[in-house]
Amino acid sequence: MILVYGGGSFGHYVARKYIDKGLITDAKGVAEIHSAMFSLTKILTDQFLQHGLPIFAINSSSSFVLKDGDLQDAFYEPFELSLERGLIPVVGGDVVFDSSSGVRILSGDRIASLLAKTFQARVLAFGTDVDGIILKGSTIPRIRAKEIGEILDHIAQTQEDVTGGMVGKLQEIASYLLEGGKFAIIFNITRPGQLTRLLSGKEVLGTNFES
Repeated sequence: MILVYGGGSFGHYVARKYIDKGLITDAKGVAEIHSAMFSLTKILTDQFLQHGLPIFAINSSSSFVLKDGDLQDAFYEPFELSLERGLIPVVGGDVVFDSSSGVRILSGDRIASLLAKTFQARVLAFGTDVDGIILKGSTIPRIRAKEIGEILDHIAQTQEDVTGGMVGKLQEIASYLLEGGKFAIIFNITRPGQLTRLLSGKEVLGTNFES
């Protein structure tokens, strides 16, 4: 298992002050966002350790480099070696260097998709605070890859999430499935027992995605 987390009220709050058309050019802003994510990483790792789980934090800014917003280089070996040694690698969305244009934010959603493809994950799971993709008041239980584009047309992208919100998740799932991914799900991780059921291979309330 590899855990990926977003910036939430830590990274996104700071990033909104400095991001302009996807870029962060202010050096102080880069440092502030990175520091905020370090604080969140410390909180998360402390919580896992208190429950006896061998969590191992990996810095995304040291693992990924972009070029014009697209992935240029990725250093996956720390993830691979962590898994081989019985650790649970955890990584968060963060500022990463773009070789052509300064610094950009690489979202947790994108990182999750990249890692799922690289390690041929059984499932790419997005834990949110809603019960999946909801249209007209109802959760859509199953969506095929070819149907994602139509779903995107009906979902307004929130301006509160600097990395794309639900739209970003759907885009990453579409890319993941088109490039050979087997299965993805968006589910409500705040519902007690849902994550345990998912990790046990049991059915959970959410939207399932298949190629």
